[in-house]
Amino acid sequence: MGRDFGDVWKVGHVVNLLDAEVCTTAPIFLGECCRWDDVHQELLWVNQANGPGQLYRATAVGSRVTIVHRYDFGGSPSAFAPVEGTDAVWILAIDRSLFQVERDGRMVEVAMPYPHDESTIHLNDGAVDPQGRFWFGSMANDATAGRAALFRFDPRGGLRTILEGLTISNGIAWSPTGDTMYHVDSGPGTIRAFDVGGDGEISHMRAFAQFDVAREGTPDGICIDENGGMWVAVWGGYEVRNYSPEGELVGRIRVDTAQPSSCALGGANGTTLYITTAQEDLSAAQLAAEPHAGQLFCAEVGVRGLPSHTIEMIDTTNRRAI
Repeated sequence: MGRDFGDVWKVGHVVNLLDAEVCTTAPIFLGECCRWDDVHQELLWVNQANGPGQLYRATAVGSRVTIVHRYDFGGSPSAFAPVEGTDAVWILAIDRSLFQVERDGRMVEVAMPYPHDESTIHLNDGAVDPQGRFWFGSMANDATAGRAALFRFDPRGGLRTILEGLTISNGIAWSPTGDTMYHVDSGPGTIRAFDVGGDGEISHMRAFAQFDVAREGTPDGICIDENGGMWVAVWGGYEVRNYSPEGELVGRIRVDTAQPSSCALGGANGTTLYITTAQEDLSAAQLAAEPHAGQLFCAEVGVRGLPSHTIEMIDTTNRRAI
């Protein structure tokens, strides 16, 4: 382990403490947007490299993860969502735009929250809600406070800006009943909860968890289990945390590298937590001390995740393809 946790591990009432194991051999620069596709029984994640980046598809049985396909992109992919009723079509956030990636490999731009020449900001993590809309955020390249936003793309209703004034818009997820949405702003180390109305609109923003970033690391990607518990990858914290639906810290999974970045519940038995990690922000000395940085980790946690959501196929007629 590359860090002496000391009192950090004593924060909260911990009822479960596990160790993650490495389940891939090839490290990548920045693993993100780890997702389990329960329809196709595949694990997917991206390498949010500074171009070219990749999307990985893999079979996963516990710690046996086998990559079956790698898709290479000219830009930096940060989030994706499967398109309903398809095998290899996705909505993909890459650099500053949303694209629909077609079966033939074409990328068709479907939404542009920032101008193409806005080179100081990029898109970040995202996910599909129970209504089939893709929520995704952004951040400044230098993580300047207040420059990020949270967007929502509806194939029928277009693009909307939902929140502004954020710093690093990151993980987003919904409760099992869909009446609560959770969103991470990694800059201040805050996880917020929102009520979700019958029309899918959010209200009643409130704090769910607050991190002491300098001491504990900061929340990054999240996922929700079938009981409503939250799993949080802690960037800079060498761990994934588990919170109850009420926001109580109930467990920790130790990860043998500093930058856990996202997580997903799945695998053949449905109860394995898969964890992406990163080499980003690590010095040469840290990389030498943490040879597993950038690899995929996993831990058996004994609880299942939620069914994956999909987005409608978008009519890309007369849209720009690259």
